[in-house]
Amino acid sequence: MNWFRLILFGTVILMMLTGCMASRKDKDKMATSASQNTFPSDPVFFKAARKISFEDQGKFIMLEGNQCTEQVRGPESAIMLITLDMPTYVNRGTVVLNGWDLRYLHKDHEVRSMRADITHSKLVTGGDSPPMLVFEVAGELSDQNWDDAYEFCVYYTGFGFNSAWIDAQIEGDYNGINTWDLQIDSEGPIATLESLWSDGALRSSDSIVVIPRGFSFQYDNKFECELRFPPCRWDDPADHQLRQVAYSLFQTGASPNPDGNPHWITQTIFKDNGTRTHWIKARAALIGGNSVKLHADFLPLNPRSGKANICRNGVDGVIRTETFRIYDLPFDYAVPMLTGWDLNYECDDQHVQRAGIWIHDIRFDPDSNGLEYKLSSILRDKNGSPSFNAAHRVSVLGLNRSSIPPVVERSAPDIQIRLRDQ
Repeated sequence: MNWFRLILFGTVILMMLTGCMASRKDKDKMATSASQNTFPSDPVFFKAARKISFEDQGKFIMLEGNQCTEQVRGPESAIMLITLDMPTYVNRGTVVLNGWDLRYLHKDHEVRSMRADITHSKLVTGGDSPPMLVFEVAGELSDQNWDDAYEFCVYYTGFGFNSAWIDAQIEGDYNGINTWDLQIDSEGPIATLESLWSDGALRSSDSIVVIPRGFSFQYDNKFECELRFPPCRWDDPADHQLRQVAYSLFQTGASPNPDGNPHWITQTIFKDNGTRTHWIKARAALIGGNSVKLHADFLPLNPRSGKANICRNGVDGVIRTETFRIYDLPFDYAVPMLTGWDLNYECDDQHVQRAGIWIHDIRFDPDSNGLEYKLSSILRDKNGSPSFNAAHRVSVLGLNRSSIPPVVERSAPDIQIRLRDQ
């Protein structure tokens, strides 16, 4: 009996010590979380870069930037709130999703879901403060049991303008126009989403351009038990290796909208070597008006299946960066939009350590009406072999000044733009 009491007493003491340690760890975690919120510039948890790409004082401004955050585990998405202070002349503006970068922080894994999504956007005006473009971004990279830390980086292009100079308005801006569907495996690897917008105040004579805002892919729930510890449960979702992930927004031109109900099509691919049932969501916004133009380009999607007979097995797995130029655009202002992209492993399906594609270093020359940008891409597992293929398309949103400009009594003051994070 004495031995039993001694063992029982020792067990109670151990449980108390463990509880104290857990409490101390929880307090430390709370302190760390508070520190992250107080000092978001900590490079371990938060990093951002942004710059003005082009500005015509008093009329138009375009900014580009990127911001990253880390998520310890799922199933919640990583969320960022980004704010851009605009010059005082801006009374309309919005943001374009122009790229994404998702990376597991520890080794490579299979994939359950992938997401990069600007969920809300609003230009806040009024009061004594300058206009502020505020938008919320969500990203996700997860496998079966949501227990792996990852980093999510978003690449965006924000622009604002004075509606006295540019006849354009943004529709579906705050929540975006969200379309979703379940792609059954028997329907094939290419999913087609048809979007329709019947709200807002677009005129029948307005030219309309669709602005890409985001995507979300997720395999449908299906029991799949993997050999691991702890063992899988009945309600664990399925994950798979990745062969190809792709997105293409189809716009042939900024044609007028006679029926007042603009519609467009988005196609996607999310697959391993086979074809599996999965959910797709796509988000967009609209800009319409007499000043709105479009230089359209779209990416036809070609599914990759099975194992290729010829492939490069040398180590690749590094970020590739190329420079692209578009000449002789008949626009006063030009905003590039990443409306098509395709990432796929060259030989076979693989685990994922990092995947992403984004445009950056945007330059617009109003004298030559030329646009230049760089495109970077990456798809790799833990050792970067085999190599990967990347394709993309950029459509250009054009904005022309009104034919009858407003009367300007005096020159606009030199506005200093402030860029800040939240």
